Amino acid sequence: MRSLLPGAALPWALVWVLAAAPVTGAPAGATLSIDIPPQSLGAALEAFAESTGLSVHWPPETDTLQSPGARAGLSLEKALQQLVRGTGLTFEFPTERSVRIYPQSEGSAPARPEPAASAEPVLPELVITSPRWEERVVRTPIDLVVWTGEDMEVAGIKGIADIGARTPGVAFDFFSTIGSGVYTNIIIRGVTDRHGSATGIFFDDIPLPSARSNTFGRALPPSFDLRNIEVLRGPQGTLLGADTQAGAVRFVPNQPSLTAYTGLAHAEWATTERGEPTYETGAAAGGPLVRDVLGFRFSAWRHSEGGYVDRVDPFTQAVVDGNANRATSESVRGVLTYAPLPDSSLTITPSVNYVSSSARDSPSFFTYLSDPGAGSLNNGSLLRQPFDDRYYVGSLRVIGDTVLGQLDSRTSYYRRTGDLVVDDTESVKWGGRNGLGWGSSLGPAYPVSYANAVTTDTALRQSVLSQELRLSARDLTWGVSYYRTHDTERYHVVGASIPLFNGAPLDAGNATTTVQTRLAGFAEISKRIFRHFTAGVGLRVEREKYDAAEDESAQTELAPYGIAQPSPPLHADGHETIVAPKLTLLYQSGRHDRYYLLAARGYAPAGVDAALPTCFEDLSAYPSDSLWSYELGANLWFLEGRMSVDTSVFEARWNNGRGLTGNCLVTHIPGPAVSRGFTFKALEAAGQFLLRLEVSYIDAHYTATQSANGRVIVNAGDALGTPPLVASPWDVLVSVEKSFTLGAGVQATLRAEDAFHSHNSGPFYTAIVQPPVFSPNFFAPALTADPATNVLNLRATLSVRAPNPLPALCRCSADEPASFDVAIYLTNAFDAQPTLLKRNKGVDVSTLYYATTFRPRTLGLAGTWRF
Repeated sequence: MRSLLPGAALPWALVWVLAAAPVTGAPAGATLSIDIPPQSLGAALEAFAESTGLSVHWPPETDTLQSPGARAGLSLEKALQQLVRGTGLTFEFPTERSVRIYPQSEGSAPARPEPAASAEPVLPELVITSPRWEERVVRTPIDLVVWTGEDMEVAGIKGIADIGARTPGVAFDFFSTIGSGVYTNIIIRGVTDRHGSATGIFFDDIPLPSARSNTFGRALPPSFDLRNIEVLRGPQGTLLGADTQAGAVRFVPNQPSLTAYTGLAHAEWATTERGEPTYETGAAAGGPLVRDVLGFRFSAWRHSEGGYVDRVDPFTQAVVDGNANRATSESVRGVLTYAPLPDSSLTITPSVNYVSSSARDSPSFFTYLSDPGAGSLNNGSLLRQPFDDRYYVGSLRVIGDTVLGQLDSRTSYYRRTGDLVVDDTESVKWGGRNGLGWGSSLGPAYPVSYANAVTTDTALRQSVLSQELRLSARDLTWGVSYYRTHDTERYHVVGASIPLFNGAPLDAGNATTTVQTRLAGFAEISKRIFRHFTAGVGLRVEREKYDAAEDESAQTELAPYGIAQPSPPLHADGHETIVAPKLTLLYQSGRHDRYYLLAARGYAPAGVDAALPTCFEDLSAYPSDSLWSYELGANLWFLEGRMSVDTSVFEARWNNGRGLTGNCLVTHIPGPAVSRGFTFKALEAAGQFLLRLEVSYIDAHYTATQSANGRVIVNAGDALGTPPLVASPWDVLVSVEKSFTLGAGVQATLRAEDAFHSHNSGPFYTAIVQPPVFSPNFFAPALTADPATNVLNLRATLSVRAPNPLPALCRCSADEPASFDVAIYLTNAFDAQPTLLKRNKGVDVSTLYYATTFRPRTLGLAGTWRF
């Protein structure tokens, strides 16, 4: 395929255009999308700001005034008139992004004057739902990043991989050696390499857990029709529970409205250099079926991603399957909201969400068959390695007012099936752990014919039942939760001719089933102790137990191969009571500025690593681990709201228990570790530009020397993690955005974004020299962290607001504006192709290395219609 662009000329040209384009005023706005009930004026204006994305500034006395509320469907001007009616206040729009509320005695101002060309936009405040009730960020002592639906569209965010790449201090990676890259890991603040992912994933407040200690293809929600994605950095154990030592990522979808119809339709096409095109389509709509009583929301989405890695014959290097790593994702969601009482004090919301994803083959390439710098990416696996994953979530949420506060009940059931094929030729052919010695080196790992092929079929079956009751008053939240998972991992390994077994065929298999239950009670209270100080304390007490067993009928008798059957027990169980406290101190010097201190504990319960016939291993139990995090943060506003600065300094200390555990796929290094660092984010509306700078620094390392079998396996000061799956010390994200008006109702936006990740120089425990006969032997000096990377993304968007052409379809007035957005984008503009996630199978037993890289330069066109 010919190059899309003449070198780097177009990226630099677009950057120059971005800086040189003229700036003019912004167009008129839209309508209110939600009902705002009667309440205090301050709370009503917060709801208005959250639903519209505008920055609303009001005087302090609004908290003592009452607002009559406003109905959805009103224009923004009329909605504000309703909200301030009878309060003696009025409003104006200084810019398209801001609203100023002020006393009428100061003199009236037009509701929406034409902004001057030099007007500077005011940054909007954010509203989060992480504590499970609406709260402004400035009142929440937490380090978080909120990607709104608008932000994700502007930045081209498609899922958690993009969130990891563009959120400093967060990383998303996978095992490049195993199948279609589905053994994934999410790292926040460097907390990794313990008992699997330490980051929780939630969709619509429903936990989507990992299926095993190293996260078998963790189920990840799509980013379509979302209100926002919240990245909460630091332990969230008190309110969100287990496996959130590092933090949590919350996907918050759009909900039904009882009064207004809204919807969108989206289509996208992109072409990748040296690869296949990518397609995406999606539609969502919702509104009242019975006004004020019953509402719905329905969405459907499909993303077909073109491949760019060829599978080749490793002996002739002839292409067997071009662009083999193509993948498809789909989702369908349906939600109803029923309000049986006239005042909507009780709502009942059932929902169903279905997500499927499939990959034809691995995105990894063999380093000896490839040249990333020249655009040659070739995978020499003897087998195609497909992956199919499907899950659905059904939930019932009931929210009602009681004399003690608002009661929120959430019942959910999650069911997942995943099937994966792995080419394990070099793993099984040349080494294993039990009977052979962990890390045995029996020869080169390269196959000599297709007769050497070894296939591992993996089947995952997972179900989760969860129930949470939560009661929230103004200062207190408390409740109980119940959580039960049932996981089965089944493996079947087949090889035609195995030299290790004197040429005999291999047919081995086993299965591990784990049942885990968790019952918890939790509470969190915050109280103002002085004029500017608010103290908070929280506690979660959880009783956890698990029971795991190997299916003996699935085991293979290995005596014919001359290998003794491993002797560890085929059953493991355990129970424990875990306590997760939290302490906060918040100082607010004004309506915006805040400083906070935070100490919190996160935890992961005990469990097992599944039995792996690939290595002739039985299940292996591991202990629980816990983490204490200490944080000092600030959120400051300058230049009359045109600039905000968020910063935090943290230290996290945790312990992985005693004793070396794991299997040939993952190893849990014991002992204490620490992660220290800071995050910094500055956002400024500087005249014609919206500028963003985000920086994070992380230093994560072991704090004590650890030994096994009389040998040192990790030194104090060694960087945390097994390379290349380690955190980047420095992450930097810089973006510049510029909007200007082309005509009545027509606006253009240009955006450039650059993401930088530094190299982690270690040292790592894999550099400790061990005798060849020592078991376990982690010595692997060829494994290093990823190199420093830099990716530039460009995007230009044309937005048109016009009367809705299909008022009958949306049941809205023809004079209510709809928006039409057309965007052209260029990702990885300089076509960076570094060698990433380079590793082998069996660590030191193979010189055959797998790796991956960024998707090559991609040019795309996207269109979105909203009403």
